[in-house]
Amino acid sequence: MTDKLTSRRVSVWEKAFLRDEEWRKEELREVVFWLIVAFSLALGLAFGIIGFRGLPCFVSFFIGVVTLPSVYWTSFLGLDEADFGGKMEILGDSVGTGAAIFVLAWVGTYTVFCA
Repeated sequence: MTDKLTSRRVSVWEKAFLRDEEWRKEELREVVFWLIVAFSLALGLAFGIIGFRGLPCFVSFFIGVVTLPSVYWTSFLGLDEADFGGKMEILGDSVGTGAAIFVLAWVGTYTVFCA
């Protein structure tokens, strides 16, 4: 008889906080997507409230949106990006969505707090 604890399926969100788990490409892309969305929203709100403007904000956003997930899946999860088709394959369409959320949050909060 199989023990219920060993046969229990771990959800994607539980795996996101565990090291050395088996990952499918779609699961990793989903977690990375939501990580980028959260990072983009937080950074956009922070830049807007502080009142930052200009190209340095875009540059820091794009550096962060590529670096943060990469550090997450290599250092925290212990995964090799080559097993999933490379960095850009994992990031996929998340960067574009993250950029849109970043700009909307940044412009919106800047307008409210600094204009």
